[in-house]
Amino acid sequence: MALLPKGVPMTRSGRDSLIAMSILWLIVAIVVGLRIHARYQGPGIGLDDILSVVAAVLSGSTIGLNAAVFTSGVGWNFDPASEVYPDLVNNIPFIMKITFSFTLIYIWCLACLKLSQLALYLRVFTFRLRTVVYIVGVSVILWALIFNFLFIFMCNPIQQLWTVDRRIGHCMDQILLLKLIIMTNLVTDLVIVIIPMRCVWKLQMGKMEKFAVISCFGLGLACCVIGLARFIQIYTIDLISNLTGTSLTTFMLCTVELMLAGLCINIPMLRSFYRRWRAKYRSSPSQNGEPKSGQISSQDVKLSSSVDDSSERDLDMSIVT
Repeated sequence: MALLPKGVPMTRSGRDSLIAMSILWLIVAIVVGLRIHARYQGPGIGLDDILSVVAAVLSGSTIGLNAAVFTSGVGWNFDPASEVYPDLVNNIPFIMKITFSFTLIYIWCLACLKLSQLALYLRVFTFRLRTVVYIVGVSVILWALIFNFLFIFMCNPIQQLWTVDRRIGHCMDQILLLKLIIMTNLVTDLVIVIIPMRCVWKLQMGKMEKFAVISCFGLGLACCVIGLARFIQIYTIDLISNLTGTSLTTFMLCTVELMLAGLCINIPMLRSFYRRWRAKYRSSPSQNGEPKSGQISSQDVKLSSSVDDSSERDLDMSIVT
């Protein structure tokens, strides 16, 4: 009969990580909300928007899972001399169950984020990238299904994954499987970042505009950096003798990676708000004798025809409003 988890005081690093993740998710929720508002007011909600909302919900759920393990002993060293050692021994099966659930949610959240970005490419670049997007999209779905299957059936029987008091079966190498998840995720992230670069560079817009658009799509490189950090961090995890003391950073980095990825795919969709602000700024009265709101100069006409009509038409009409 499984014992109920006992509450363990949260460590300072666990508390600080939980606060930081909560603030970061609040930012993600605001950005996603603004994206949905912009799309609803414009061309309408698309598949990429729905997937971004699903990913935001899944990433938010990992905060609750972090709170569950942080209040069960993660962050404390598994030291027999520690005052909380008896509670840690009692809570290990619970922590491993949460780890199991966390990994499955993590994989599907990543899949939703990747598919959301690919759906955006499909809408923005229409026929130019259709074949490549479909191939990568199918690969992402297969990636999620395969690693979910491998992780669920990593042990035979499944409950061996969180059974520590007796040996009832056998398991695959969990650390090796986690390394494979991280590296294949890193590869797909790089592919998704690279896909639109050639098409963007061929658009009829100024170089500064091109660099701005490429930078928006290239925000996903930040997730690659987090992935590399996680790959390095995983070598410090001691599943056998000190799971609670060596896994806090990994839990935190996984959640931060999901939220940074959420920001990366949603921030470019807020361009309509920037354009409205820029239009309002241009139409405001000038202190230097330039045309007031409602007046149009020849310079404004040139700027409108050279930037608004040619530079932004290809992307803006497809991305937002």
